[in-house]
Amino acid sequence: MIKMLFMTSLTGSVISLLLILLKTRLVQKLGGTWYYHLCLLSLVLFVVPIQVNVGGLLPQPVIIEERAPVQQQADLTIHTAPTPGEIVPAAAGQTAGQRHLPVPDVGQWMLGIWAAGFVLMLGRYLWGYFRFKTKVTQNSPIGKAENLDVVVSSYVHSPILIGFFKPAIVIPQAEISPYDYRLALKHELTHHKQKDAWCKLLAVLVNSLHWFNPLTYFMVRNISEACEYACDEKVTQGMGWEEKKGYSDMILNFACHPSPALSSSLARNKKQLFRRFELIMKTGTKSKKLLGVLLAAVMMAGSVTATSLVFAEELKPLSRFGGAFVTHYDPSKSLEVNVLNTLDIHYDAPLPLLRVYTMPGTTYIDVNGRKIDTYNRTEPYYGVEKEWKEKNFAVETMTTKTLSIEGKDVTVAFAGQAAAYRDDKVIEKMIRNQITFELSYRDDIFDYDHQAFINQLISRGAYAINEVVTPENFNPFIFHRQNGDFLGEKILTKFDKKEKISDIFNQKTIIPQNIDGNQGAQLGDSFVIGSGETLAIDIKETTDKMPKVNWAIINVTTGEPVDWMPSAPGGHRFIYTPREAYANHTFKVIMSGEKSDTATIEIFTYRTGAGEVASDGQTTTKLDEN
Repeated sequence: MIKMLFMTSLTGSVISLLLILLKTRLVQKLGGTWYYHLCLLSLVLFVVPIQVNVGGLLPQPVIIEERAPVQQQADLTIHTAPTPGEIVPAAAGQTAGQRHLPVPDVGQWMLGIWAAGFVLMLGRYLWGYFRFKTKVTQNSPIGKAENLDVVVSSYVHSPILIGFFKPAIVIPQAEISPYDYRLALKHELTHHKQKDAWCKLLAVLVNSLHWFNPLTYFMVRNISEACEYACDEKVTQGMGWEEKKGYSDMILNFACHPSPALSSSLARNKKQLFRRFELIMKTGTKSKKLLGVLLAAVMMAGSVTATSLVFAEELKPLSRFGGAFVTHYDPSKSLEVNVLNTLDIHYDAPLPLLRVYTMPGTTYIDVNGRKIDTYNRTEPYYGVEKEWKEKNFAVETMTTKTLSIEGKDVTVAFAGQAAAYRDDKVIEKMIRNQITFELSYRDDIFDYDHQAFINQLISRGAYAINEVVTPENFNPFIFHRQNGDFLGEKILTKFDKKEKISDIFNQKTIIPQNIDGNQGAQLGDSFVIGSGETLAIDIKETTDKMPKVNWAIINVTTGEPVDWMPSAPGGHRFIYTPREAYANHTFKVIMSGEKSDTATIEIFTYRTGAGEVASDGQTTTKLDEN
C-alpha cells in the first residue's frame, strides 16, 4: 500500500510539475480545454498505479556471489509422524491458549500515519466547504438559470457555482449590470455542464490521499486555474473582438477574493486574470486535438518509465540458496562417473548407478529466472522440470536451440509441450543464470573442479526442459499415510483460492527461537477439524534472519502429535487432512524458529476436495481448494 502510494505520487508529481512549469506555452498551443484535460489526466496518475517491468525490456546482468556460503539445506520432504519426544512443546511461561498479538512493523506505522493525515485533510476540506455552502445559500432563490437556483449572498464577492447533487449559482449582493449578469450566469452554467465541481472534488481527494506531497497542493490550484481557461474558451467560442472585450471587462468588474477549493468562482488572483485575458483576446486560438492526444501519450509513457526505473528493485547476488541452481556432484566419484550419471549414460559397472544430481519433481522460478529458495522468497512465475541429457539423444528426440553463454555454446532441449517455451524470456534467463553461476561456482567443503564438470556437461550434454507449468496450475504434493491421514505441501501463489470454514490465525507475529527443541508458541486458539475438512498452514512471509520455521500439529483430544515439520520454508502452504477416526477432534498448532523474528502466518480450515491416491501412497492431484 505504502509503496503504491509513493509510486503513484511520483508518477503524478512528474507530470503535474511539467504541466505547471509549461502552463503558458501549453495553453497557447493547445487551448484551454485540452490543457484542462491534460491536468485531469495527471490526477488519474496520482490514483492508478501504472508501471511496467523495465527489467524485462532491458538486458539484465547476472550478479554472482564469488563464493557460495557454506550452508546445510534441509530436505523438504513429507515425513511420518514424530514420536511425542520429538514434538516442540509450548515454551515455559506460555499457556496452551496464549496467542501472540500482532507486531506492527515500519510499514504498518507509516500506513497508520498516512491514514490519520488523509482523514484530517479530507475532513478539513469538506468541513470548510459545507460550512461555506450553508452560509451562502441560506437566502431564498431570486430566480432560475436553466434548472439551477440563483441565490444572492453577501458572503461572496464574485459569482460562484456551489453544490454537487443540487448545485446553485450564488451572486454577490452588489450592483451588476444586466449584461454582466447574463455573462456571469453563462460562465457558471458552463462550469455546471463540464461537471467541474466533481473534477475539483477528485483533485481534493487526490490531495488528501497524497497530503505528504507538497506538489499536490499546487496541483489543486492549477486544476482550478485550468478549469477557468476551459470555461472561458467555451463561453467565448464564436464571439467577436468586442464581445470578448466585454466578457473580460465583466470578469474584471468582480474583485478577486478567495473561496473554497470545491466551488467554481469566476474571479481569482491577478496573475491568473492576466493569463485568462490574454487567452480570451488571442485570435485564432484553436484546440489542437492531435497534438493534445500525442502529448497525453507522451505523459503516460514518461510516467511509466520514470516510476518503473525508480521503484525497480535491485537484484541480490545469486548464491547457493539464494536463487542459484547448482548441479549435484558426488565428490566420492570421479569426474567421468559424475558426468555419465548426470547425463544418464549407463556403462558396465558392478552395481547400477543412481542418478542423484537433482531432487525429483518441480522446481519453481521467479520472473528473473531465479530459483525460489531459502533466501529468494519471491512470487513464483513458472514451475519447471529440467535435467541434463545426453546431447545426441536430445537432438534426435527433442526440440533444440543453442544459446551462447559466457562464450560457450549451450544446447537447450525442450520435450513435448515444453517446446512452446522455446523462446520464452524467463526460461532463457533461468538457463543463463544457472550456467553463468555454475561456471564460477566453487564448493567450500569438497575439493573438486566444478567448472570442469559443467564444461563437460555443456560439451557432451543438453540442458533439457521437460515441462513448464504456470502458477494457476501448480499442484500440491500429497502423501497418504497408512493410518489414513493426508499430508501435503504447495508453494503459495496469487491463484490460491480458499473458502474458509474456520479462521484460526492470520497476522504477523513474533516466532520464538527454538534453542534446544523445548521452545515454541501456540498460534491461535485450539480448533476442531470436522469430517471432510482440511487444515492449511500458510507461511506467507518470513525474513532472511529466520527464513524457515518449525511447526507441529497436536491432537489435543488424544494428546498425541500428528505431524511435525522442521525448517518449513516461507511462501509455502502445508495441509493436513485427519483420518476419519480423528474427525471432530480438537487440534492446535505450535511454531518456533532457529532465530526469533517476525513471520506472517495464516491458519485455517476448508472443505476437502477429492484426490486420487496412487498405489505407492503418493499423489500430485490437486485438492479442491474452492
